[in-house]
Amino acid sequence: MKRNAVRLTPALGALALVLAACGGSAASTPTTTPAPTSTRPPAATSTPAAGVPTLAPETSVLFAGSCPDPYPQGAPYTPAPGQPVHLRPQGAPPALPRYPSTPPVADRALEAVVRASLGDEAARFAVVVKRLDNGSGVVIDGGRVFYAASLFKVWAMLEAYHQREAGLLRFDERYIVSDYYASLALNPGELELCSQVTVRDALLRMMSLSDNVAANIVLERIGYANMNAMLRGQGLAVSGITSTGDVYTTATGMAHLLEAIAQQEAVSALASVEMLALLVSESLDARLPALLPPDTVVAHKTGSWENATHDAGVVYSPRAAYVIVVLSDLGYADDGDARIAALSRAVYDYYNRGRVS
Repeated sequence: MKRNAVRLTPALGALALVLAACGGSAASTPTTTPAPTSTRPPAATSTPAAGVPTLAPETSVLFAGSCPDPYPQGAPYTPAPGQPVHLRPQGAPPALPRYPSTPPVADRALEAVVRASLGDEAARFAVVVKRLDNGSGVVIDGGRVFYAASLFKVWAMLEAYHQREAGLLRFDERYIVSDYYASLALNPGELELCSQVTVRDALLRMMSLSDNVAANIVLERIGYANMNAMLRGQGLAVSGITSTGDVYTTATGMAHLLEAIAQQEAVSALASVEMLALLVSESLDARLPALLPPDTVVAHKTGSWENATHDAGVVYSPRAAYVIVVLSDLGYADDGDARIAALSRAVYDYYNRGRVS
């Protein structure tokens, strides 16, 4: 579906200015079929519309032959015999200040709308909605633990900006898609073997196309332990990646991070605006944005797996800007898309009652 940028908040105005200064523009993205995702989660589907602020990817450089080493100048260490060369973090950043999120002030009428929309499948969902202006909203099963699927890419994005701020990561760093990283692809159209990619481009592909190769490059460059430490520092006791590579989260945890980004208090105001741009670039629009008016800006990230159909983001509607997180244990082949889309529209209509759209 089409989405066009609208002037709604200072954050969105700043976002547009940052993109213009960086030379960013709306860009077409190849449409692919939705596919399951795990620690190396879902593929892109649908094309971002003209007018929606996105970051333009750089052109990747292709090399011939096998590429066992992701470092263009050669690995700075020797791996154990038989093990691939992995990217490594360049240290641990200082703790990220904890965003002071509070539970939404209960809006009973909104809760009734949400429960009515979920109907007899409410037990399969967890929902958090919170207005950014007055903090009102609803929490339904917010602490329930779900397999995160591609929602982990929001954490990786946040930690990448955290490390950029700390001087441990430059977004113009360039790496080669080695044999190891290319083997982690789950869907067509992901980064190809021996292509060369900057951290900036990997972040864009990770967020807009849900490219799993790019996500693994980012994740290992920032470090699993650093990302988990950042999440714990934000008070998210469950969210994170396990030693077995599984990823788990809660609706309350995702809402905490998205609120921090939307309020321009995640790392810095500039970093928050840039992260919002990456979230707006998400190309899978079959869930939160699907039934909303075409001029609605939605900054979001989806996640899909055999036991997970999620969408988490920030909606900028005419009368309210709000965080909305919808997690479910429905599989990617179930009707989770339609359920989330209907719930998203019901919340939008609640906040924009009496407005013709």
